[in-house]
Amino acid sequence: MNLVRSTPTLSSALTFLFFAFSFFSCNKHEGPGGTSNIEGVVMGTEFEPAKNEITEIIFTPGVDLEHGDYFVLNAPVGGTYYYIWYDNPTWITDGDPNLAGRTGIAVPFNYSDSNVDIATNTAASISDSTGSDFTIVLNNDVLTLSNNLSGEVPDANNMTTNFEVNIQSQGEDELWGESLPLANAKVYIVYGSDNVYGDEVQTGGDGDFRFSALLKGTYTVYVISQDTIIPTTTFKESVVVMIDKNRETYSVGEIGMIH
Repeated sequence: MNLVRSTPTLSSALTFLFFAFSFFSCNKHEGPGGTSNIEGVVMGTEFEPAKNEITEIIFTPGVDLEHGDYFVLNAPVGGTYYYIWYDNPTWITDGDPNLAGRTGIAVPFNYSDSNVDIATNTAASISDSTGSDFTIVLNNDVLTLSNNLSGEVPDANNMTTNFEVNIQSQGEDELWGESLPLANAKVYIVYGSDNVYGDEVQTGGDGDFRFSALLKGTYTVYVISQDTIIPTTTFKESVVVMIDKNRETYSVGEIGMIH
């Protein structure tokens, strides 16, 4: 009997390659290429840390002062409010303005004092009388006073003096916004026990996100959140998901982040 060997056609060869490629391309470990999904919603809360007020005072010479002239300086709301007044010993009358609700600080001066002398005497008197309310930095005739406690502070005012008073940094209370769905937030996924994330997506307009085509295994989904204790640092807000079924959608619910 004569045996006839058939020659594979181009069509059958392509079919074989297609199935072979399909088989090997799906042969993956934990990570992309599977059949399940992880989805959720990122809820964002706006946070602004409290700030300390910083006040700069530029002084004039003694000749520009009168006995009893004063300016006002304040601690955060609820703290001590001060008035700093100038006492010339050549005057026999009491120049203390005695402002109600404020603590007075007397600064001795002479009309012959330079602006640096006035600044130096003022810094010394404030340091001696305000305890730990302020951190004081003196640079020639420029005195910088930083409130040691954060929070809103009524601004200092030059009142009857000709000093220049500038608020370099406004004191502010800690601010917490409402928790709302956060759009365009980055969400990361870690495959199994990897040390780095394997993929990332951005949330939609409703804070929603989805990672698709995942095999069975363990995944960690996380966002980067601001640290409220040390606002210059961040931390991971994460959720661990175990996928144990194919063609399922696993919801992590809401993931909160501070921004």
